[in-house]
Amino acid sequence: MDERQSFLQDDDDDTLLFEKLQEHVLEKYPNPERVGCIDHSTLKTWVYTPHKLDLSDPKYLHVLKCAECTRELIELRRLRNEQSERANIGVPSRQHPASNWRWAVFASVILCAVAVAGVIYWRTHLVITPTQVAESTPVAVTIDLSQAGTTRGTDTTTVPAVVLPRRVVTAHVMLPNFSPGGNYVVSVTTDRNGTSEKASGRAVANLQGFHADLNVTLDLRELTTGTYFLATTHEGDPASYFYPLAVK
Repeated sequence: MDERQSFLQDDDDDTLLFEKLQEHVLEKYPNPERVGCIDHSTLKTWVYTPHKLDLSDPKYLHVLKCAECTRELIELRRLRNEQSERANIGVPSRQHPASNWRWAVFASVILCAVAVAGVIYWRTHLVITPTQVAESTPVAVTIDLSQAGTTRGTDTTTVPAVVLPRRVVTAHVMLPNFSPGGNYVVSVTTDRNGTSEKASGRAVANLQGFHADLNVTLDLRELTTGTYFLATTHEGDPASYFYPLAVK
């Protein structure tokens, strides 16, 4: 008789099926260090009074991948049955030794199915929607500050306001003429005191004729639509230079 025919002739409690499942766990998932194992008292409750446990709790999935816990459950069920026989208390036909195991497995399978379905839904509808992919894709912009006048501290800039989208932007910034090369911090602030930074990035400016250019990435997705300042700070100068910015 092949294995398929054996399953077709299995009893109502699916004894053969669950014996095969137990054999699979015992063979494939040894855990001699008892890593993550369920304590003995909980396993005993599982066998004797399973209704006291919430077997849909994910922590009970551990037994499906732990030979040691499975072996302990088998031994506890054997002791339970021996005690019932000595007390001359017949175990109801529906309370077959495999029944508690089957119920736990069914609960676990259902939980797994719900979890997998949830993950698939989350990944399909919440993570990789076209809109969100587009929002996380950097947008290339050019910011020309080469003609800006002196805008240090609270002075007023002479260039039009920079306009940026509420996206991740990779900005090619042309700094004002005669700006030094080197390390810069480019930030977005709500004022000129430098304490209200909303986004920032570091970049190295390279000299290009009369001005220096740099490329910096700024994540503006968390900003609300409104007016801000674009600030540049050179590593050799603690003072920042501010330029009007509109985020739309």
